[in-house]
Amino acid sequence: MSAARGAEVGVVIIHGMGDPDPAFAAPLIEGLSRQLGADAAAIAFEPCFWSDILQAGQDEIWRRLQNASTPMRIKFVRDWVVGTLGDPTGYLSGYERQGAPVMHSVHQRFAGSLARVESRLADPARAPVVVLAHSLGCVVVTNYLWNLERAAGEVGTAAPSTMHAGAREVARKAIGETPVQRLETLAGLVTFGCNIPLFLPPVPPYECVRFPRPSLRAELRATARWLNVYDPYDILGYPLCNLWDESHGTNIEDVALEVGMPGLSMTPLSHTFYWADAGFQSLVTTELRRMLEVARQVAR
Repeated sequence: MSAARGAEVGVVIIHGMGDPDPAFAAPLIEGLSRQLGADAAAIAFEPCFWSDILQAGQDEIWRRLQNASTPMRIKFVRDWVVGTLGDPTGYLSGYERQGAPVMHSVHQRFAGSLARVESRLADPARAPVVVLAHSLGCVVVTNYLWNLERAAGEVGTAAPSTMHAGAREVARKAIGETPVQRLETLAGLVTFGCNIPLFLPPVPPYECVRFPRPSLRAELRATARWLNVYDPYDILGYPLCNLWDESHGTNIEDVALEVGMPGLSMTPLSHTFYWADAGFQSLVTTELRRMLEVARQVAR
């Protein structure tokens, strides 16, 4: 998305696993803009699309599987499994794609979205940034933040790393050339359908990222908030606030919210319904209005 510089709040929206359309965020952006009314012009929305980094390889794997001489049943489900459940493995494994670790490539894509938001902010040094992250996108964002914090020496680690040496080296690579790209202005985080609990280390202690970062302006720090929204029937979406042995002072507010049309909202399919759900959009709109009010107070 593009627009002239002048926005007061930046919002990056990142998807999770699967093969979404590059316009995946359109239903959410349209719904938020409609509810925000005139205030929508003060907010720079920027999607972060990263699925294509892994999808080409998954498509090739599926093509080869279909050439097998032995039968496979329910192929449409298998195709979905290869292209969706293969994403966490590809992202977290430490594998390389075209000479670069996949995790690093995905993080670079996220940094690029932050850079585009930054280019549209009237005052990038003072404007708050909000990230809306779905499903595996929550893992991507918190991994990105984790790496930044450790590269800057802001936090230690509560336990020896359980990663193998190659993956550990990848994880230490922080990305970001400006405060916005380094999430130093991150004042709002909304995770939804979040599956972070599925990707924690195999043994405790379980350590949370530190949010917000110490460099966030005091006026924004006082109102910074992490909301974690999940449908109680979403088997890929989980509460987060009680997971951590070491929270680094991070406070996560879990919000249980049924999303989607009646009937289907009470099924695992609810994982896909957040984007166009009016109730979820209303919740996010409230957060964005609050952040916009804070941004205007800071700018006075």
